[in-house]
Amino acid sequence: MQQLTLFHDDNQEIEFQRLAANLASLMPMVRSSMNRVAEAHPLSRDLIADRMTDISRSSGVKLSRGNAKSVKTATLNKWLAPEDRDHPPSLQAVIAFVMATGDNSPLMPLLSALGLEVMTDQDKKLRDYGQAVIEAKKSQKEKKKLEAGLI
Repeated sequence: MQQLTLFHDDNQEIEFQRLAANLASLMPMVRSSMNRVAEAHPLSRDLIADRMTDISRSSGVKLSRGNAKSVKTATLNKWLAPEDRDHPPSLQAVIAFVMATGDNSPLMPLLSALGLEVMTDQDKKLRDYGQAVIEAKKSQKEKKKLEAGLI
């Protein structure tokens, strides 16, 4: 049974459910992506964990809970297991992983959940070209107006 109010909005409820589903699936998707990156990466998980440790020590940022000063391979394995809900990586740990591997794909679920996408260099060129075409057309219209005033 659903309690309705005078201000009930089915569309708003559907949007909230969509947002909730996005949020609930976010961490498993990030972890799954991190796992795929680690599987395909030329470095072993031990070396990825070592790189993450070096990055965290250099930055002074702790990546795991407690007193741990380094990222252990066992911790990394827990972070990369999509079904493990008890050991989520922090946002800083995800970013350190991306820095250590050089692969941005684990960030894509985060961006997608917010309705954002990454522009490639080709996308930027096409955007800039489109803007230049629009500006050229505006200039052409302005030129025709000025010419009409001269005649």
